[in-house]
Amino acid sequence: MKILYAEDDAMMQNVVVYTLVRMGYEVTTVDDGKEALDVIQNEEFDLLILDLFMPRKSGFEVVEIVRDSLHIDTPILILSRSHLDEAIQKAYTAGANDYIVKPFEPEDLVVKITKMLTPKR
Repeated sequence: MKILYAEDDAMMQNVVVYTLVRMGYEVTTVDDGKEALDVIQNEEFDLLILDLFMPRKSGFEVVEIVRDSLHIDTPILILSRSHLDEAIQKAYTAGANDYIVKPFEPEDLVVKITKMLTPKR
């Protein structure tokens, strides 16, 4: 399964990629929202993981474009330092499927991803 991870913090990117690769996922990483959109339009992914506050296009903008303009229904998980209710609600309203506040335990990420990628019965 393929995951796109858009994150401008190199240390956070390394931790998450390490966790995802250990889980057996193929991971493509990008450093900003515009690059994420470019890749999303050219490749199919099973999951998109986005930071909210990135250069060139925010995670909010990426989610809105993916859902409203590109009409892609791939699950989207937001990883963000913002714990503010407004940011969380805005992410869900834009079309995100789930949200994790940084810092987080890698096990929490594993649980969320497993839940998002497990077919519903």
